[in-house]
Amino acid sequence: MNPKTVAREIGFILAVCNLAQVADSCDVQEKVGASMPLPAPGIADDVPKIVSWLTCFGKRKYMFLTPELALAEELLKQTDCKAEITFLNPCDLSSETKERIRNNLPRGGKVELLEEPHFPKSFYPSDGLIVICGYSAGNRAMVLPDTFRMVEHYSSFRGKMVFVPYVSLSSATRYEGWMEVNPQRISAKWEGYDYD
Repeated sequence: MNPKTVAREIGFILAVCNLAQVADSCDVQEKVGASMPLPAPGIADDVPKIVSWLTCFGKRKYMFLTPELALAEELLKQTDCKAEITFLNPCDLSSETKERIRNNLPRGGKVELLEEPHFPKSFYPSDGLIVICGYSAGNRAMVLPDTFRMVEHYSSFRGKMVFVPYVSLSSATRYEGWMEVNPQRISAKWEGYDYD
């Protein structure tokens, strides 16, 4: 299992919630820990707190640059299905992967899946929030290359772009294949935990 591939299909938060359950395994620590920081055991407990923080921005529409299924389900729950959610698929995903993402979309609310580089219709700064996920390392926002590309592509959006790290490291550790987002692109960062 490649954890970065899994995260591209179900989002970092759900992927690391699943990983946290087996993070004590030496095999997991060796294989996963070589390509990305390991999550803290309590990550699943932080999902409602993260979503509460997202709703504090007072927006109705949320565009996720990774398919953060755990956050979307909680967002629909906390807003009584009033939130409108858009997931952006990177353009290089296989048709099978796109189909798996489509089949896993949360039910019961307005959830759409768009392919990069499209932009959701009627998504304006006054009612929209772009959510970026990855990990934080010494206050650096680290994301996968396809997320980095989308952040740059949608940089003309004049509204808020927020960063939700699944783990926040105090050291500036950089894992192979991860890229740093320009801090000027990020309006706010979730800082509810520090697990280093």
